[in-house]
Amino acid sequence: MSFNSLLSLGGPIVNILAILSIYALGVILYKFHKFYKVNYFKNSGIDSSIDLWASNERKEAYAQVNAMDHPESEVVSFVMYQLLKNKKLDPKDEQNLREEVVRLSDERINYFSLKLDSLQVVASIAPLLGLLGTVFGMIDAFQQMELAGKNVDPSVLSGGIWEALLTTAAGLSVAIPIVVAESYFRTLVERFKSNLENSITRVFTANLN
Repeated sequence: MSFNSLLSLGGPIVNILAILSIYALGVILYKFHKFYKVNYFKNSGIDSSIDLWASNERKEAYAQVNAMDHPESEVVSFVMYQLLKNKKLDPKDEQNLREEVVRLSDERINYFSLKLDSLQVVASIAPLLGLLGTVFGMIDAFQQMELAGKNVDPSVLSGGIWEALLTTAAGLSVAIPIVVAESYFRTLVERFKSNLENSITRVFTANLN
């Protein structure tokens, strides 16, 4: 069966699902582009720089991190620079620095989380739209059966039910891959958040020792 036939048989609900699937595909491709653009999947090498920092080779550690092209290095290099510039921070300055680091970290995390909520919404409403289409299709099929009275043609009824169930299948077909993609991107964001928090904590802890 051709794509055009599916759109015709499924009615407006399947057309809406087709539009949502195109939008979701665009978001997924956009997210992959963003992750690759900032070298997210590239090995950051942050750990070796923090090891240098912990060994009191702090200028070398900062130079190494500052030369990296990775989103995690942006915040870590900022922390190292501030701690190098202000070797003895009073409690108020340290608190201000930590707040700025949290702001920068949240900014990066929000950048990677952008449009994930829209994927979640599409994944949530696609099966509901499919179910709604099925309900409308079943109502139409039983109306035809009522109008036919005693001269019901089973093929007409079964054909109407088949067309109705098509929307449920379409809704699930749209939702399942979107759920997988959205979950994958959420995992990437959580991993980035965890790694970033761990790296920043190590830098601050080494400085206080």
